[in-house]
Amino acid sequence: MESRVISMQQKNQRLALKLALAALLMFGFGYALSPFYAAFCQFLGIDRANASLTSAGAALRVEFDVNVAPEIPVTMQALDGVQVAHAGGQVRARFLLRNESDQTVYLRALPSFAPVRAAGLLQKLECFCFNAMSLAGNEQREVTVVLMVANQLPPEMGAATLSYSLQKIDPGQLRAM
Repeated sequence: MESRVISMQQKNQRLALKLALAALLMFGFGYALSPFYAAFCQFLGIDRANASLTSAGAALRVEFDVNVAPEIPVTMQALDGVQVAHAGGQVRARFLLRNESDQTVYLRALPSFAPVRAAGLLQKLECFCFNAMSLAGNEQREVTVVLMVANQLPPEMGAATLSYSLQKIDPGQLRAM
């Protein structure tokens, strides 16, 4: 009986050692995965996008996002969802607006940048958000935004998001503008 208990104890110790070894191997694999992945991508040359964004603030990844209030029967889609902005250059992005109802809707797009300091680096030269707009029933329209990129981009800022929120306005507000 005692030899069976000892045998069971030895089996449990071996199992504990195997589990500890497996945990140690998994931790080592996870720890080494990132450098191996970077070296592998660099070797294959498939990490060009990341390399161009980290080169001393020369470029900025600009993402465009759209939010439409649920009560508005309009869909809006960023046709150029991601752009690479180079210091001193311009970025042009297109959006597709579609009125899903047969009634005219009056809209205004409110822009916001994330992070907020990106607003100082990306100046809107042309934007559909400058004015309120009307969209006739079942109308589809392409609108654009043109951004001027600052001459100096901070190297730590790899990406910025320009988000638009579509809000419904009264027709009287459109005439007053």
